Amino acid sequence: MTYSPVTKDYHPDLIVEQAANGWRIVRLNRPKSLHALDESIVSALLAVFQDFHHDDNVKAIWLDSTTPKAFCAGGDVRKLRHLVINGDVDVANQFFEQEYALDALLHNYAKPVLVWGEGYVMGGGLGLFMAAPFRLVTPYSRLAMPEINIGLYPDVGATRFLADRGAIGLFTGLTGSIMTSAGAYGIGWATHICDAHRDKVLDKMVNIDWGHYPAGDFRAIDDTLNSMHRPVGPGPLQNSLDVIQSVCRGVIFEQDYESIIGLSDARSDWLRQASENLQKGSPVTAALTWLLWQWGKQDHSWTEVFELERQISDWKIRHPDFVEGVRARLVDKDLAPAWQRGTDLSLKGILAEHPPVTDIQSWNDLLKHYGVLA
Repeated sequence: MTYSPVTKDYHPDLIVEQAANGWRIVRLNRPKSLHALDESIVSALLAVFQDFHHDDNVKAIWLDSTTPKAFCAGGDVRKLRHLVINGDVDVANQFFEQEYALDALLHNYAKPVLVWGEGYVMGGGLGLFMAAPFRLVTPYSRLAMPEINIGLYPDVGATRFLADRGAIGLFTGLTGSIMTSAGAYGIGWATHICDAHRDKVLDKMVNIDWGHYPAGDFRAIDDTLNSMHRPVGPGPLQNSLDVIQSVCRGVIFEQDYESIIGLSDARSDWLRQASENLQKGSPVTAALTWLLWQWGKQDHSWTEVFELERQISDWKIRHPDFVEGVRARLVDKDLAPAWQRGTDLSLKGILAEHPPVTDIQSWNDLLKHYGVLA
């Protein structure tokens, strides 16, 4: 299938095309980096979706990438690390500001957006994915918020979408566990599983007969996708639900932390990997993730969520664990980060010396409640 390019050139790593029936196709095209996001590409995406929002000729939007290996494996954290090392923290923060503006726009978008989440959908890619009303995965999809491994934290709205999933969301955030399509669909991260080739699914979408619905109607898309949905058997997440509920109580941080690490002798490879991820991951990231999950349960708007994350991200990239975590995982690749340990493995012991204070009172109140602030 061929589609015609739109007249405006948004970014060299973005393909933006128009198709029949008011559809627009947006493709990430940075295959060497698994379509990683940087400030320039999220700014371009923001411009695309703002333009389409106000264009009456645009009825629906399909978002994917040019390769099946990944929709988007996350943000370009190596580039962010380089900026931080060079003292360009303000430039690094512009990335988060643009990324969160894009995610917030999509969460409140008036037109249908479909994301084809094939291959790796992680970090910033999962943030984009979760912001769309139609979230498609394939049997080869792998989804995760793996920030525990690099000393960042689950952002891009995960403060809310992890909290919305209860114990499963907390476990996923603390361990960075990779989810299959079965798991993603089972907890509502994905809305549909498609085993057909992408182009076949896309062809069906752009040829939807709007005749029985208003153009751009969400129900028309939902009905068409439902006809192509193919459930798959349970994955490791579904097989571990009882264990997840037992180790993630969300009451006392130390208990959850130690219970997950105690899964090192579990029969399940997936649970053992989760234990190892947390044990080897940044304690600061774990503590922050646990607290953000608590705050996310308080029914905050997306605007509030992204404002808190903007301030937390400014704090987190200045913390030594971020530069060190990216170095160990993605630069030197020695997988031996020297994390900041704190006085002990309590929230206060990990965070009190350099607490993540913001100007958001409900967050600071939470830090006081858990003893991080006096």
